[in-house]
Amino acid sequence: MTDMKHYFLLFILLLVIITIEGCTEELHPETNGTNSPVLNEGELTKAVLDLSVNTFAVEAQAETRASIPSNIPENETSEEKEVHNIWVFQYDAVTKELLIKPRYYTITDQIMLQDLPVYLKAGIPSFVYVVTNTGYDNWANDDTDTSWQKFKNVEQLKKQTLPTAFPLRSIDKVSIPMVGASEEVEVTTGVTVTVPVTRMYAKLKVKVEMLKAEMKLNNVNVRQIPNICRIETFAGDGNGEPMNAVPFPDGTTFSSIAFAASDLEKSEDKEWAVFYVPENLQGEIENQGGNKSDAAPTNALVVDVTAEIGGEKYLYAAYPGGNSLNNFNIQRNQVYRMTLTITGEKGQNNPSSNCFVVKPNGFLSFEPYYRVETGGGYNFADYLSPHDENLKIASVGIIWQTKDCIGDNTNGTLVQLGENTGDIHQKIYVRTQKKGNALIGAYNSKGDVLWSWHIWVTDHEPDNLGRAVTYYTYDWDNNGIYPEKPRIQGYAVMSCNLGALAENQKGLGTGLHRYPDEMTQAFGMLYQWGRKDPFPPLRNVVSEHHDYNDEHTDLHYDNSNQIEVHKTSGTDENKLFHSVIGSTLTGAVRHAIANPTVFITGTNDVNRNESYVQQKSNYFNNGDWCPIGESDNKLWGGLEPASEGMKAYTINQTNNVHIYDNYGTEKSIFDPCPTGWRVASGELWFEFTNTGLNPGSMSGINYDDKFSDGYGMNMYMQKWKDGPTSYFPTQGTRVGDGGGFRTNSCGNYHNATTDTDNRVNILHIHKDAGLFHIFEYQFYFYYVKSVAGPIRCVRDSK
Repeated sequence: MTDMKHYFLLFILLLVIITIEGCTEELHPETNGTNSPVLNEGELTKAVLDLSVNTFAVEAQAETRASIPSNIPENETSEEKEVHNIWVFQYDAVTKELLIKPRYYTITDQIMLQDLPVYLKAGIPSFVYVVTNTGYDNWANDDTDTSWQKFKNVEQLKKQTLPTAFPLRSIDKVSIPMVGASEEVEVTTGVTVTVPVTRMYAKLKVKVEMLKAEMKLNNVNVRQIPNICRIETFAGDGNGEPMNAVPFPDGTTFSSIAFAASDLEKSEDKEWAVFYVPENLQGEIENQGGNKSDAAPTNALVVDVTAEIGGEKYLYAAYPGGNSLNNFNIQRNQVYRMTLTITGEKGQNNPSSNCFVVKPNGFLSFEPYYRVETGGGYNFADYLSPHDENLKIASVGIIWQTKDCIGDNTNGTLVQLGENTGDIHQKIYVRTQKKGNALIGAYNSKGDVLWSWHIWVTDHEPDNLGRAVTYYTYDWDNNGIYPEKPRIQGYAVMSCNLGALAENQKGLGTGLHRYPDEMTQAFGMLYQWGRKDPFPPLRNVVSEHHDYNDEHTDLHYDNSNQIEVHKTSGTDENKLFHSVIGSTLTGAVRHAIANPTVFITGTNDVNRNESYVQQKSNYFNNGDWCPIGESDNKLWGGLEPASEGMKAYTINQTNNVHIYDNYGTEKSIFDPCPTGWRVASGELWFEFTNTGLNPGSMSGINYDDKFSDGYGMNMYMQKWKDGPTSYFPTQGTRVGDGGGFRTNSCGNYHNATTDTDNRVNILHIHKDAGLFHIFEYQFYFYYVKSVAGPIRCVRDSK
């Protein structure tokens, strides 16, 4: 996590042997595929499968300086033994070739695991292999004549990888992949075939002890988790602990998973954050007495702990493994217990961002000059620098705030510029009061706004890694989108819209805002594409086009917390939130920075009742807020669409709509998300429908109806109609002329990438299949760059 602090490492590594009793329970199989003869199966015989789960263990290997295993017993959980589905393979004991087509069985009840009827070939000495909890019924057999051939012999099976390798948390649905094989058996009718299975994941337990009373735990995050898990361990036969690193195949990606501090309350043992992860064998290396972290391999699994100290967040990191000195192996079916003891000492300086999440009655300090983003090729020092008088901060203050969010800053004590350090580490200090949002600004000696920062005051911890949900989207290439294939691991998604004060419509009571409607508290800020500064959301529920003014929003106040700052869709400069016509500007990006509250229009007239051609003719420069010659597709870190060699798929030939692989690897200085987060990629939305394209009916949308009476949709993030969800409000937009539109019925989500012709790849959602658009090309006024829509941030690294 390069966006966080200096890694300060203090930990105690404990290893424990955990005994898990062998388990035999009954279940009912599926009967799919039993009448499809291949491989000269002939008539198959009904046998009984008896599964038992091998014990988790951590063994102290010779020459590893492993700590003494704990003698404190650890209770296993029933979830760690559960089997939800199995693949059954039968191999000839002599030739090691498949005797039958691989078969998939779904387990509906754990008590039926002991006597599972399966269909095997009789009369031939054979071995039966079982792989559990893959979650894909077409992994080893999709009813074609070729798919099973990747598993044709035992050695091929062992080299196969799971279709997906999801890390797990103990508080979620636990489904650990396992693998095992029977002894040699000659099948007869009703024979019992015993198969002991072993978990293919390791178990990692983390406890945090903080030595200062004022310290608060924020989250426990595990990263560098490989998104690959092979049937046979990468270490080979699994005998002994590998002393050298076992490299992953080229192209292996890595992900992370986290517990928020509040998540620990859900744990069976509230002291421990428990994770299940694929093995990561980085070997044992020479260490001449330094910290283990000083010698850590690049891909070694690492545990990060984020703590809050005096209003700032700091990161501490530790590396589990076979010992606390120099071993970085995370082996399957083994348990790693580690206690991290944090002293509370601070490390080096935190880089800044455009948004900060602060709790009510909280304190924030940040370094406005210190920025590390490189996406899009922009240099932050071109806009803010302590070494240039025109770009140097002379004063700071509140540009706007919801009532009492920060408070009366007339005397400059609530938003304060720190001592001049002469370098990039000068600080700004902010003290907050109540839930809400604010924008603070830095001014030069002439009184010009140099830069501004969104202060998001809330107590539901939206930036906490443990509250995020990692999305798993559909695979795709130049020829199509493939919902039937194993999903591709994406980024962790923030639990709410950027600037929202609740995660869903039931998150807060009434009375917080001018409109006492708890359903609108999940509404986030609105952003014109490519701009860093927010516009307050619409709250007064109006379906059609209307003015963006105080009647339809919260009331907002100035630096004194007393004087209202007003809004209009028009050009009245007496109102802080007014509009200016983008086609009249020169240097639109710098104008946007210097005027963070001014909406830059892309048209004088939004008329949704006009034809597509008529709508388009009303816009300047294809609806961009930048004038002709200044359009820029890289403002949020994306790459130019249709670049040479870029993966691309045409969604709609008639309207020239595409998806490009143009999500840049780096966040940009104009990205509005907090440190460690960035605006999402367009591929996130694929899995919201059954095809990855616009749905044909409501049944083709991947949502539940948890909030059927409200202003949003609860979307499944990883699987079809199953698994974790996240709430996406239909909060309305500011369209290209600056007006408000469709509060409570329309969600118009931005992402960081664009299509050709200045088209923004938005997610446009309604509780209406005809208006739920993964790719919007029906309504021109929704996908132009001048429209202001909500944002859902994702982690800036997997």
